Amino acid sequence: MKMYRIVIIVLFTVFFGAAQAQQLSDSAQVSLLTCGAGNQLYSIFGHSAIRICDAENNIDMVFNYGTFDFSTPNFYLKFSRGTLMYMLSVNSFSDFLQSYKYENRSVYEQKLNITHAEKEKLFSLLLENCKPQNRNYRYDFFKDNCSTRIRDIFQQAVGERLRFSDKNTDGSMTFRQLIYPYLEKMQWSKFGIDILLGMPTDVRASNADYMFLPAELFKTVDTATIDGKRFAAPPKTLYQAHEVQTSSLPSPNLVFYIFMIAVILLSLSELYFLLKNRKFNTKIFDRMFFTCLALVSVIIVLMWIFSLHYPVRDNLNILWLNPLYLYIFIKLEKSNIYILAFCIVCNLTVLCGHSLLPQYFNSAFFAIITASTIRLIMIAAKTRVINKRHIRL
Repeated sequence: MKMYRIVIIVLFTVFFGAAQAQQLSDSAQVSLLTCGAGNQLYSIFGHSAIRICDAENNIDMVFNYGTFDFSTPNFYLKFSRGTLMYMLSVNSFSDFLQSYKYENRSVYEQKLNITHAEKEKLFSLLLENCKPQNRNYRYDFFKDNCSTRIRDIFQQAVGERLRFSDKNTDGSMTFRQLIYPYLEKMQWSKFGIDILLGMPTDVRASNADYMFLPAELFKTVDTATIDGKRFAAPPKTLYQAHEVQTSSLPSPNLVFYIFMIAVILLSLSELYFLLKNRKFNTKIFDRMFFTCLALVSVIIVLMWIFSLHYPVRDNLNILWLNPLYLYIFIKLEKSNIYILAFCIVCNLTVLCGHSLLPQYFNSAFFAIITASTIRLIMIAAKTRVINKRHIRL
């Protein structure tokens, strides 16, 4: 999904005059453009656009549903809340292709085998969408994006004659599973996404839903038919990206399982000193650890309540990223034993019952949950010891 700052929006080239309707020549071609993944998270899933090429009328333009304006006031707040407006923009094909060459992203073209009347209808629908009152829409990564809009407008222009084959899908994949292959080289992004996305991401995607990904739209268009004949010509490569070696960071699994082992060793040392009735101060570590977990839990709660992005709702990560950690941070060894027990039970629910829960948990989470559970048990043990001393006094 191409999301970049709008440099040029050449809507005036679309209308060719006030209210005049533009007619395409008989030689006009309509194509689906599919662009490969970029190196940034916003571009990792690729992009789709529509090309209208009519040499007789000197038209070669690209209709792009995936643009937004970085200069929008309160950009990041609107983006996180799901209120940032995306829009349909129009660029010359040469500029469009050059931008992807510059970013070293592959571009493929599939020319559509549709009638002249259907080309005219599609062009008319695109022109209508380009009008200022129509071009903006509220982006939804899974349900309403640059690919799903193209899927829908193709269906609208061609009608029931267009048949999308389901042989490319088996209907068993969830939305989360569909995006995972794109995140293999971005494990920390995958880790963060798994924290923020809740149960709606683990719903099975329908055959039509698969096309929220440009690569899936590409495959579906390649096998689609009109009256039993191919909907699109075999794909043509307009630009092939070259391989770029990227530096890799240690994976979240490696980092957090090492962290878990360190916490286990720390807790065993503390237990040894506790049994010897000697002091072993872990307050600084516990406060820092539970502060980090509490801050993430606050983000989850705020996203759940205030964001219009439905995939961030019903997030069961709230079980182990517990808002009650704010209380534990403040009280620590004076915490209520029942609150500590409740947090431990929530953690054990995820650790032992995650396969029964309707949400997928990143494997790195289990290292963090294990570490926090051990620390909660140690805090509970010290709390009981302190309480017993107070009773004796």
